[in-house]
Amino acid sequence: MKILVCIKQVPESDNSFIIDDPQNWICSESFSYKMNRFDESALEEALSIKDRYKSVVIDVLSVGPENSKDIIRRALGMGADAGIHIFCDADGYVSPFLTASCIAYYIKENSYDLIFTGAMSEDYMQGQVGPLTAEMAGLPCVSFVVKQEISHDQKNIYVEREFGGGLIESFELKLPALFTIQGGVNKPRYPSLSNMLRANRAEINAINSDLIGKTDPKPVTLRMTIPEKRREGYVLSGSVQEKAAKLIRILSQKAFIT
Repeated sequence: MKILVCIKQVPESDNSFIIDDPQNWICSESFSYKMNRFDESALEEALSIKDRYKSVVIDVLSVGPENSKDIIRRALGMGADAGIHIFCDADGYVSPFLTASCIAYYIKENSYDLIFTGAMSEDYMQGQVGPLTAEMAGLPCVSFVVKQEISHDQKNIYVEREFGGGLIESFELKLPALFTIQGGVNKPRYPSLSNMLRANRAEINAINSDLIGKTDPKPVTLRMTIPEKRREGYVLSGSVQEKAAKLIRILSQKAFIT
C-alpha cells in the first residue's frame, strides 16, 4: 500500500505580521515556519497504519517555496519514506485552487491507495485544498475525519467524521480515496535522531509548478489592513457589589436592560 500525505509550512504563531508597501499581503522575509499541526495529525494517522502493516510506503508532498523542504525533512524524520516538493514561489496569496491543482496533477501521474491531508491550514483556515484535490483527481473524499480503520486486505477503509454538537458520521469506502484529518485526533510523534540523519541525506523529488498544466481563477487581493479599534472598552473597579452596580447602570444606559 502507498500513502501520500500532503503537508504545508505555516508561520510560527509568535511572528510579527507586517503588511507590505503595496498593502496587498504580509512581509514574510523574517518569518520562522513550522509544519501545519493539522498536517502533523494527518501524517501521524499514516504512520499508525505503517506501524500495523510494515509493507506500507508513505510519501509526503508539499507545495511551496524553497524552504518548504525543511518540513519535508521533518516529516521524513518522523518516519515517512520519501519527499516530494512542488516548487511554487508565487508572491502574495496562493489560492487553494492553485495548490489543489498542483497536488491533483501529481496524484494523477502517480498511483496511491490513500491520500491524507490536514482538515485545514493554521494560516488560511479555509479547509478547501483536500476536497478540491479529490474533485480534480476524481477521488471519493471525506473531510474532518476523526477515526480510520484499514481492512485486513487493505482494499477498504472505515472512517468517522465529526459534526458540530458531537455528532459522528461513519463511512466505509473502497480505496483509493482522500481524507482530510481533524487536528487533535492523535499525538504526533517526534522525529527520531536516526531518521533525521537519514532525512538530512535524503534526496527530495523537486518539481517546478510552472511545468504543471493548471488553471487558476486568480483571486486578487485588493488591500489588506490591520483591524481598526472602533469601540472603547470599560474596566470596572471596586468590590464585587460595586462592579455589579456599575455594570447594571451601564447596561441600563445602553438600553440593554430595563
